[in-house]
Amino acid sequence: MLRYLTKKCIPQSVVNSLLLTFPSLYPGLRYESQLSEDQMAVLSGISGKGLPGNVIECGVYRGGTTVLMALYLKNTRIAKKIYALDSFSSFPADEVNEEIRRGLVPDQGRAAFTSTSSDYVQRKVDRLGLHDMIEIVPGYFEDTLDTIKDTFCLALIDCDLEKSAELCLTMLWDRMVKGGSIVVDDYTNPGYPGARIASDRFLSTVSYAQQHVCHGLLVIEK
Repeated sequence: MLRYLTKKCIPQSVVNSLLLTFPSLYPGLRYESQLSEDQMAVLSGISGKGLPGNVIECGVYRGGTTVLMALYLKNTRIAKKIYALDSFSSFPADEVNEEIRRGLVPDQGRAAFTSTSSDYVQRKVDRLGLHDMIEIVPGYFEDTLDTIKDTFCLALIDCDLEKSAELCLTMLWDRMVKGGSIVVDDYTNPGYPGARIASDRFLSTVSYAQQHVCHGLLVIEK
């Protein structure tokens, strides 16, 4: 019922204020994650393998998956930092318009995932006591990925669009530690086929990757 009310009946600004005032409500919403419990188990399994390197998420929306990953790491005493990258406003206009023209994104895609902000996600992280584990990085990937000088055991790409997904795959691959994995959400989602197109094209350029699909996620292990 709580999830339904936040989606249908209450203005988003009121929802944000309510959740930030009463953070004990977040667990009932699974912290607003868009991933299923099975998909989260895939991410936990990778980040818990004991590999060096930190975690990066490209496509954060309201920070639910970011928070769930951080809580898993905290509860299992795994010391890793999570970089959370998103525009926190909208898809790049030129990119989404082109993918709408090509039929890769529905017309309503222009307004998708806009009910968020970097301020809201930062305040959420702070209220949940995870500010020392999560670094919020606002901006488009083409501007922010190069500013992060780190290596990763897990990279979650959940950016929906073909160009953005391919950019993230290409820029992150060399930063993955041996045995680490890039996970692409929406690989099997017919509503956003750009993720599959970008992933398949990227995989054709690398010869030393193992890949499989698990609960709709494409897992590419280095």
